Amino acid sequence: MGPMRNLAWLDVPSVETQLVLADRYRVVGEIAKGGCGAVFDAVDTHSARPVAIKVLHPSPTDRAAGPRFAREARVASSIHHPNVCAVLESGVLEDGTAFLVLERLYGETLRAYLARLGARPAEEAIEVAVQMLSGLEAAHALGIVHRDMKPENVFMARTSVAPFTVKLLDFGMCRWTTGRPVDEATLTRAGSVVGTPEYMAPEQASGRRNFDLRIDLYAVGVILFELLTGSRAFRGPDPKTILLNVLTRGLPSVRSLRPEVAFVLDRIVARAAERDPNARYHDAAEFQHDLLEARTELRRQRADERRGDRVSAPGRSYLGDEDLPTREMPAAARLRRL
Repeated sequence: MGPMRNLAWLDVPSVETQLVLADRYRVVGEIAKGGCGAVFDAVDTHSARPVAIKVLHPSPTDRAAGPRFAREARVASSIHHPNVCAVLESGVLEDGTAFLVLERLYGETLRAYLARLGARPAEEAIEVAVQMLSGLEAAHALGIVHRDMKPENVFMARTSVAPFTVKLLDFGMCRWTTGRPVDEATLTRAGSVVGTPEYMAPEQASGRRNFDLRIDLYAVGVILFELLTGSRAFRGPDPKTILLNVLTRGLPSVRSLRPEVAFVLDRIVARAAERDPNARYHDAAEFQHDLLEARTELRRQRADERRGDRVSAPGRSYLGDEDLPTREMPAAARLRRL
């Protein structure tokens, strides 16, 4: 793709202006604007496909912004998965400003979704988490740790075939775990903290660099807590206080806020967000497995209740304490013991 004219400081163009970039993309409006950049609504005139164009505002105070943006382009374009927002093209404007051409998504971030609807039913929360983990599994398979999983970076895209499709956004803070030069491993100094405090794993919050993909699984556990309770797990008046809480306190129990949530989901969230990385799920597939097994049990229990034909003993639920997943039990038997 050839150079594009500078978009970063333009006012939102109207449809009538017919602003066409790189002889291909017709800009029709603005989707969002922030301190670091803007996202424009556009149409690929070659295919008539809607796209989004993300541009980075030059920042003299954030010298890492440009490299992060470039890394987002490299990383996201290498992950081909329906639960990761696709990067279709990347380059620079005539003034050197970086840009990305992204698939056009319609919907809202998970942050906006939760603010609008609050705590979600168990099966919906499981579905959101399973799709997040599916996208992360594809990234982890390439040796990529997202490092900034949070509701703002999870998009609830509207589709015609399902209530929603989860799309992971913004791999600008990611870290390569294998097969990359040292200078690409991270754009930060040792001891610095990168991420969003509420969703950082303790080893990440401490500034250590010897962390792995399990920090993403921890963040999904915290997001799942929020989906099930409608509340943030860690709070504080400032980032420093939140980081201190992450480092010194465990995740609250889901059932302490919503007693109606099944014990098994409470335990799954607790394991995902263990402070000790070795006590967490080892990978996204293992985490997904327990969530899908829990969903199967929830559906079976609901079906039996509708029939009035409970197969469990009186006073015993499929999802009671005795059915909680444990690391000692084989994976296939974690959620149901007959």
